[in-house]
Amino acid sequence: MKKIAIMVAALATTASIYGAQLELKAGLEPWREGKNSYADFDMGGSLGAEVLFNAAEMPLDYGFGLEWKSEFKGDSGSNNSLASSEANAFPLYLTGKYGVGEDLFYLVGRAGWAMYDSSDAKDGFYGAAGIGKEFGRITMEALYESMDLGGSSKMYSGDQAGILSVKFGYRLGENKRDRIAREAEEAARLEQERHQAEEAARLEAQQKKIEEERVAAEMEAAKQAEMRQEMLSKYRDHILPENYDTNGFEPSEESVKFFEEMAADLAEEKGTLEVTGYTDNVGREAYNKSLSQKRADRAKDIIVENLNNENIEVISEGRGNTNFLNDNSTPELRRENRRVEVNFTPAN
Repeated sequence: MKKIAIMVAALATTASIYGAQLELKAGLEPWREGKNSYADFDMGGSLGAEVLFNAAEMPLDYGFGLEWKSEFKGDSGSNNSLASSEANAFPLYLTGKYGVGEDLFYLVGRAGWAMYDSSDAKDGFYGAAGIGKEFGRITMEALYESMDLGGSSKMYSGDQAGILSVKFGYRLGENKRDRIAREAEEAARLEQERHQAEEAARLEAQQKKIEEERVAAEMEAAKQAEMRQEMLSKYRDHILPENYDTNGFEPSEESVKFFEEMAADLAEEKGTLEVTGYTDNVGREAYNKSLSQKRADRAKDIIVENLNNENIEVISEGRGNTNFLNDNSTPELRRENRRVEVNFTPAN
């Protein structure tokens, strides 16, 4: 048994070094039969270990193993029998296992050399065949084993033992195919995570861009609104840049340029434009009322001619000698009161 322990340790070391699986096995051998000079044997058992390598692209495991078989006891045969010496057997073998039908079961084959601790049996050929089934890391195998007991190279020409056995195993280490599948699954998971991260980054960048565009649009809109309000402020209660001569109602060239500029600024606007005319305090009230209306109407005509915008209603009104800017005490002050004012009220 000490030798068996040493050999199992050697198998475990080999499995660890070469990345193989180590399978520890225990078996029951309910039927043992001798041939020729050997007797039939009593039931026995076995302990063993296998080092298994896994094919990457097919359901094949292959490797080597060793086994200890309990003493062969039974009735003596016609000659010196293995049974009479109660010998133990130690098969060393190569093994192969081929899976069938999506892990339905696998075929097992063994070929090797059997040694005995009895001089009544000579070391000889060992072979086995059968089927097995995996249950996770646990395996169960049903085998027919044959051992040459006479050292003959011709297996069936001399003494031999036939054995029916059921073996249970436990595998240590990771199956190469499982590892490849796991690594492929891990790679797929990492790729999916990478793709998800890239997609999240893309969506974040897109959202950031949308937010930046929104902020930029809001800033632009605010800027445009501010510019619009600044522009409209020019046309709130605005007095024409040059006042009128006495009894005059034709606007100056400077005022006409102002109307043209105003028409361009209000081209996209909607609302009401009020044009209001005034006079100084010289003359009769009725005359001044009429003169202020002429001033307002003439300004309106020029504005409408330039404006070309049906969304703006232009209203003219003459208010005569009212709403003075000063007390009319000098010619210069009276000239300031002879004026036209415009006031634009936007619709929104």
